Amino acid sequence: MKFSKLTRIVGANLRSNAVHFLLASIGVVVGIAAFAFFLALGAGVRSVVLGKIFPLDQLEVVAETLSLDLGPLSLGMASDVLDDASADKLRTIAGVRGVYPKMKLTVPAVAVGGKQLIGNDLRTELIVDGIDPGLVADEIGPAFHDPPAVTPGSQPQGCKQDKECGAGYCGRPREGGPTLVCREYVPALVSHHLVEIYNGSLRRAYSLPRLNPDFLLGLSVEMKVGASMVEASARDALLYERVKLVGFSDKAITLGLTLPRGYVAGYNVHYGTPEAATRYHSIVVKVVAKDQVAAVAKAIQELDLEVTDSGAEQAGMLITVFVLVFSLLSTIIVGIAAVNIMHVFFMMVYERQREIGIMRAVGASRGDIRLIILGEAACVGLAAGTVGVLLAWAASLGFDAVSANYVPDFPYKPTTYFMFTWDLVLLALGFAAGFCVLGAWLPARRAARMDPAAVLTGR
Repeated sequence: MKFSKLTRIVGANLRSNAVHFLLASIGVVVGIAAFAFFLALGAGVRSVVLGKIFPLDQLEVVAETLSLDLGPLSLGMASDVLDDASADKLRTIAGVRGVYPKMKLTVPAVAVGGKQLIGNDLRTELIVDGIDPGLVADEIGPAFHDPPAVTPGSQPQGCKQDKECGAGYCGRPREGGPTLVCREYVPALVSHHLVEIYNGSLRRAYSLPRLNPDFLLGLSVEMKVGASMVEASARDALLYERVKLVGFSDKAITLGLTLPRGYVAGYNVHYGTPEAATRYHSIVVKVVAKDQVAAVAKAIQELDLEVTDSGAEQAGMLITVFVLVFSLLSTIIVGIAAVNIMHVFFMMVYERQREIGIMRAVGASRGDIRLIILGEAACVGLAAGTVGVLLAWAASLGFDAVSANYVPDFPYKPTTYFMFTWDLVLLALGFAAGFCVLGAWLPARRAARMDPAAVLTGR
């Protein structure tokens, strides 16, 4: 039977039995709506958790540590030190596309600023991390860079106002003094986590305004390296810097400021020894593909190094279990609907015995009869699946609207919890059509085996 003829017969049968098919497809609509809703919810939550909070394309490597618990205290001692040799070993691992050492500021620092935001300057202790600018080159660009090389014997330009210094500022020399000179801002990054924590929790506790991250770009504060609000006295010689926020990144330290590693190395050397510039507290390893993470992590452990646990694996597992459980429930609903489809088609085959007998008598083969019944079932499944997906999409819009208007802000609160992709839609439609065809298989087989002579003569 030609496809065009098959299409006309199936269409005519669907129109003449529309009420039966409508009632039979209700269970499929409900099941597919639940199926698409929970798959889209799982995909949306996964994109936030594993895309923003726990990036899966990178690992953070630390030296092996030996821990000793002494009552309320836990002492940890690194068995080795991360240095350039460690970074070179990591670069040799298959599947690694980038190695970026990180360095903590090992001396205290204090920040003074914030007048532009709240009207008064605040003073706070700083936690400072230093990262390789190459780690964020794709998202931040050249604004985040190591300190420029200093020409021996060069002297800074004196100034009275910031406009005399171009892209820099007019401030005190690095080691203090009454004469103002042109200085370059130290570029800094802040984590998205910090902004989310402030907007989601801290601002409510202290009745502060919500911060727009874009407005914060370009904000600057004074940083005094060597000063502390905790220690009784500051170090003998403080280093004065002006730090400017140039971007937000998930690769920045969660609580604190992230500076280019070259600046942090300079501060550590100033208050320590030259070896401080080549000692790293961790190394970020970027992986070529997410499916290679496990192999790369195993190779790192074989180098007697450790991979820090970010919680990504546990979070991903919980999301997967959540999606599987509700997808299983949705599948059960669609399976029950398929049984209902089977019952409806058995009833319709019985009612259409004479019609089927006539088609067989005028030349329709058993395969043609089977194709007609299964074609009707596939059309019912596609129609019910489409309605189910649209229903799931409408439910997701309602869910997002309720969240936006009635759920308090929390860190990383998304604008939408769902991700409806084309592969998800096609999967839902195929799922619906497949179950309907499966339900109609036995009725179609029975219809194809009918003896036209027996049906038409009533024997």
